Amino acid sequence: MKNLRIERYNNTHKLAWDTFVNRLDTHSILFYRDFINYHQDRYDDFSLLIFKDNKLLSILPANIDANNMMHSHQGLSYGGLLFSTNTSFSFRVEQFSVLLHFLHKKNIKKLFIKGLPHCYANDSSDKLIFHWLEAKTYRTDIYSYLPKGAYEKPNRNRLRHLENAKKQDIEIRRGKQFGEFWEKVLSPNLKDRFAVTPVHTLTEIEHLSEKFINEIILFGTYQNDVLRAGAVVFIHRDVVHVQYSAGDKNRADGSLDLLIDHIIKKYNTDKVFSFGTSSENQGKQLNGGLLYWKESFKACNDVQPFYVIETENHTLLENRFR
Repeated sequence: MKNLRIERYNNTHKLAWDTFVNRLDTHSILFYRDFINYHQDRYDDFSLLIFKDNKLLSILPANIDANNMMHSHQGLSYGGLLFSTNTSFSFRVEQFSVLLHFLHKKNIKKLFIKGLPHCYANDSSDKLIFHWLEAKTYRTDIYSYLPKGAYEKPNRNRLRHLENAKKQDIEIRRGKQFGEFWEKVLSPNLKDRFAVTPVHTLTEIEHLSEKFINEIILFGTYQNDVLRAGAVVFIHRDVVHVQYSAGDKNRADGSLDLLIDHIIKKYNTDKVFSFGTSSENQGKQLNGGLLYWKESFKACNDVQPFYVIETENHTLLENRFR
């Protein structure tokens, strides 16, 4: 443990950080610095890197709040301490101990972690470490996805919508017209149905799509050259995630269903297809209609846990091996 050191992220670390992310078993474009930094004016970044000598062992995308509490980055959908490939369990425990001791010495009393959804995580052994640390689960969201290669066809109700859509002159296009989708379909849909706005502003998603040209993609269905429905997908190495999807008010004709069916068939042969969460109100409620829509494509459900750890509990990791 004495050979481990922790450094707070600064711009000189960018190349090492991004190279490390590129090699992660748990790969996500959300962990690259160009994604984390797009909302740097909103969060006080406190990302950390753990080294042994000059070798980078793990990273923690993170921010600190006004109460001096640490969060696995609040601008990201998931995160935590991310380890290099084939890190042994005992070495994970050691690094968690060093991390929490480091935070405790800085008078940071709590670490909040948004757990990784199962479809991203190749190793869930951190759950045992959280148990040893007496971490509390303060929130649990439902998370829907299709395992790689699992899609055959949706349920009968969704099939009827698809058959209806196929009888119409609907064209599927891939493009960059984010403004058209945001202003004409997505924002009105979210406002009317859920009284919310998109997590990303139009300026932010356009900026991110320029940074991640091949990873952030907009698909749309058009009828008579009019946008009927759209979906923004984030393409990670092993997972494709629908970040946004929405149709116009005439949802019964299946234009959105046709689009999602097309995207699933395009990517699910070699990637997990992630629909994301249907939880609302900090995990206290479910959007039943949204969840059923995902399940109608035969999505399975898992949970995404959210933890809080007292940093003084780093001592609880001592003497765990004999």
